[in-house]
Amino acid sequence: MATGKRYYWMKLKEDFMTSDTVDYFMSLPNGANYVVLYQLLCLKTINTDGRLSRQIGEIIIPYDVAKIQRDTKWFTTDTIRVALELYKKFGLIYEDVDGVLVLADHNNLVGSETNWAQQKRNQKLNASDKKLLDNGNQVESKVENFHPENRGIEIRDKDTDIRVEEEAIEPAPPSSTPCPFGEIQRLWNEICISLSRVDSIQHERRKLVQARWNEYPSIAKFEEVFRKVEASKFLKGANKRNWIVKFDWLMKEDHFTKTLEGNYDDYKAPKDSESSVDIDEIMEELRRQYQ
Repeated sequence: MATGKRYYWMKLKEDFMTSDTVDYFMSLPNGANYVVLYQLLCLKTINTDGRLSRQIGEIIIPYDVAKIQRDTKWFTTDTIRVALELYKKFGLIYEDVDGVLVLADHNNLVGSETNWAQQKRNQKLNASDKKLLDNGNQVESKVENFHPENRGIEIRDKDTDIRVEEEAIEPAPPSSTPCPFGEIQRLWNEICISLSRVDSIQHERRKLVQARWNEYPSIAKFEEVFRKVEASKFLKGANKRNWIVKFDWLMKEDHFTKTLEGNYDDYKAPKDSESSVDIDEIMEELRRQYQ
């Protein structure tokens, strides 16, 4: 029975350990530790989109060297400090607009699957097994004329080694309502007048929008998010890095949801408050306390 849970696992490319970057790390006196630490950070952020941070209430607290050292246990603070600088120089990690370190190319380092997708795959496997049982010996006689690329099943020999092909990452169940790409594009251009226009929704951008539509199949939700973006000073450059939101950034799962939940809304003091409250100073003080 599907419960909506998502399962994660770490995956490394076959040539990871023989890449030029890892080869260079291994040539350094403490290089093996840098490689292992990187893998541990991949595991640590396996279900946080590669972000080295934790959230307490509505406050996001970036990991510092001391926090990483406590979590990984086997590395000194000096090793971690040097490793982080090396990761930055080689493009393995970068600093996000909110000061959080993020593993680059995280989507290709981690696999995930909903139990809905697992259920569907098992159904296909069961259907395939049933068909083999029904056909009996006919399967073996037809192997030479079988084309796996047309059926999604690969037969690796003439016996029983059969598997169903599935993509590594299964998207959320598709919405029964087609995604209105044109309407979403029009709403962005009409509402977010302070930001760059969207001239087309194609290729990778189209996949991002489709994924968000699968989660929120309501044009009203997109309109709500766009209005929050246009009303947010932070997303329009009022931050320490003068960073401005882009359409593609917003369409990523974590960013879209956090915007919808109001994480980037401008702070407004209660109307009956007589004191002047600086929320940025409060958050900065809390970050210092937890570092």
